Amino acid sequence: MFIERLLNQGNAPLLEQTVRFSAARHKLLAENIANVSTPGHRQKDLSVDDFRAMLRERVAEREHAAPGTVSFTGIRMDIESPAGGIVFHDRNNRSMEQLMTDSASNALYHNMMLELLRKQYGSIDMALRERIS
Repeated sequence: MFIERLLNQGNAPLLEQTVRFSAARHKLLAENIANVSTPGHRQKDLSVDDFRAMLRERVAEREHAAPGTVSFTGIRMDIESPAGGIVFHDRNNRSMEQLMTDSASNALYHNMMLELLRKQYGSIDMALRERIS
Protein backbone atom coordinates (compact mmCIF):
# COMPACT_ATOMS: atom_id res chain seq x y z
CA MET A 1 0.00 0.00 0.00
CA PHE A 2 2.74 2.46 0.96
CA ILE A 3 4.82 1.67 -2.13
CA GLU A 4 1.77 1.95 -4.38
CA ARG A 5 0.92 5.40 -2.99
CA LEU A 6 4.55 6.44 -3.30
CA LEU A 7 4.66 5.41 -6.96
CA ASN A 8 1.33 7.10 -7.79
CA GLN A 9 2.28 10.47 -6.30
CA GLY A 10 5.19 11.26 -8.59
CA ASN A 11 5.46 11.52 -12.33
CA ALA A 12 5.87 7.77 -12.85
CA PRO A 13 2.21 7.02 -13.76
CA LEU A 14 2.17 9.93 -16.18
CA LEU A 15 5.39 8.76 -17.80
CA GLU A 16 4.16 5.15 -17.98
CA GLN A 17 1.02 6.19 -19.85
CA THR A 18 3.09 8.34 -22.20
CA VAL A 19 5.39 5.40 -22.95
CA ARG A 20 2.38 3.15 -23.60
CA PHE A 21 0.87 5.76 -25.91
CA SER A 22 4.07 6.27 -27.92
CA ALA A 23 4.56 2.49 -28.25
CA ALA A 24 0.98 2.05 -29.53
CA ARG A 25 1.44 4.98 -31.92
CA HIS A 26 4.72 3.55 -33.19
CA LYS A 27 2.99 0.25 -33.94
CA LEU A 28 0.37 2.06 -36.06
CA LEU A 29 3.03 4.11 -37.85
CA ALA A 30 5.00 0.93 -38.65
CA GLU A 31 1.79 -0.64 -39.98
CA ASN A 32 1.24 2.41 -42.19
CA ILE A 33 4.79 2.18 -43.53
CA ALA A 34 4.42 -1.55 -44.22
CA ASN A 35 1.17 -0.95 -46.12
CA VAL A 36 2.30 2.10 -48.05
CA SER A 37 1.79 0.35 -51.39
CA THR A 38 -1.33 -1.63 -50.42
CA PRO A 39 -4.29 -0.46 -52.52
CA GLY A 40 -7.12 0.98 -50.44
CA HIS A 41 -5.15 1.11 -47.19
CA ARG A 42 -6.03 4.18 -45.14
CA GLN A 43 -3.44 5.43 -42.71
CA LYS A 44 -4.20 5.21 -38.99
CA ASP A 45 -2.79 7.28 -36.18
CA LEU A 46 -3.38 8.24 -32.57
CA SER A 47 -4.14 11.87 -31.80
CA VAL A 48 -1.24 13.30 -29.81
CA ASP A 49 -3.23 16.45 -28.99
CA ASP A 50 -6.19 14.48 -27.59
CA PHE A 51 -3.88 12.28 -25.52
CA ARG A 52 -2.06 15.27 -24.05
CA ALA A 53 -5.38 16.97 -23.27
CA MET A 54 -6.54 13.88 -21.35
CA LEU A 55 -3.26 13.82 -19.42
CA ARG A 56 -3.64 17.51 -18.55
CA GLU A 57 -7.14 16.81 -17.21
CA ARG A 58 -5.87 13.98 -15.01
CA VAL A 59 -2.99 16.10 -13.70
CA ALA A 60 -5.45 18.90 -12.85
CA GLU A 61 -7.72 16.37 -11.08
CA ARG A 62 -4.76 14.99 -9.14
CA GLU A 63 -3.77 18.45 -7.88
CA HIS A 64 -7.14 18.84 -6.12
CA ALA A 65 -7.60 15.24 -4.92
CA ALA A 66 -6.19 13.27 -2.02
CA PRO A 67 -2.79 11.64 -2.68
CA GLY A 68 -3.06 8.35 -4.55
CA THR A 69 -6.78 8.68 -5.41
CA VAL A 70 -6.45 9.79 -9.06
CA SER A 71 -5.05 7.18 -11.40
CA PHE A 72 -3.71 7.57 -14.91
CA THR A 73 -5.09 4.22 -16.05
CA GLY A 74 -8.00 4.08 -18.44
CA ILE A 75 -6.87 6.94 -20.68
CA ARG A 76 -8.42 6.38 -24.09
CA MET A 77 -6.28 6.03 -27.18
CA ASP A 78 -8.71 6.42 -30.07
CA ILE A 79 -7.46 5.41 -33.51
CA GLU A 80 -8.20 7.96 -36.19
CA SER A 81 -7.64 8.13 -39.92
CA PRO A 82 -5.84 11.33 -40.86
CA ALA A 83 -7.60 13.16 -43.66
CA GLY A 84 -4.43 14.84 -44.87
CA GLY A 85 -2.25 13.71 -47.70
CA ILE A 86 -2.89 13.12 -51.35
CA VAL A 87 -5.33 10.36 -52.23
CA PHE A 88 -3.81 8.36 -55.04
CA HIS A 89 -5.63 6.44 -57.79
CA ASP A 90 -5.57 3.28 -55.62
CA ARG A 91 -7.46 5.19 -52.84
CA ASN A 92 -4.37 5.20 -50.61
CA ASN A 93 -3.52 8.46 -48.84
CA ARG A 94 0.16 7.73 -48.38
CA SER A 95 2.90 10.17 -47.61
CA MET A 96 6.14 8.31 -47.02
CA GLU A 97 8.00 11.46 -45.99
CA GLN A 98 5.39 12.29 -43.35
CA LEU A 99 5.29 8.71 -42.10
CA MET A 100 9.06 8.56 -41.69
CA THR A 101 9.12 11.97 -39.97
CA ASP A 102 6.33 10.93 -37.58
CA SER A 103 8.03 7.60 -36.90
CA ALA A 104 11.40 9.19 -36.09
CA SER A 105 9.81 11.88 -33.94
CA ASN A 106 7.72 9.33 -32.06
CA ALA A 107 10.75 7.07 -31.48
CA LEU A 108 12.74 9.97 -30.03
CA TYR A 109 9.80 10.94 -27.82
CA HIS A 110 9.40 7.33 -26.65
CA ASN A 111 13.10 7.04 -25.78
CA MET A 112 13.05 10.35 -23.91
CA MET A 113 10.04 9.27 -21.82
CA LEU A 114 11.71 5.91 -21.07
CA GLU A 115 14.83 7.70 -19.88
CA LEU A 116 12.79 10.01 -17.63
CA LEU A 117 10.91 7.01 -16.24
CA ARG A 118 14.18 5.18 -15.61
CA LYS A 119 15.54 8.19 -13.72
CA GLN A 120 12.30 8.47 -11.71
CA TYR A 121 12.53 4.83 -10.61
CA GLY A 122 16.26 5.22 -10.01
CA SER A 123 15.68 8.05 -7.54
CA ILE A 124 12.98 6.04 -5.76
CA ASP A 125 15.37 3.08 -5.61
CA MET A 126 18.11 5.27 -4.13
CA ALA A 127 15.73 6.70 -1.55
CA LEU A 128 14.60 3.22 -0.52
CA ARG A 129 18.20 2.04 -0.23
CA GLU A 130 19.08 5.21 1.70
CA ARG A 131 22.01 6.05 -0.52
CA ILE A 132 23.30 9.46 -1.43
CA SER A 133 24.09 9.92 -5.11
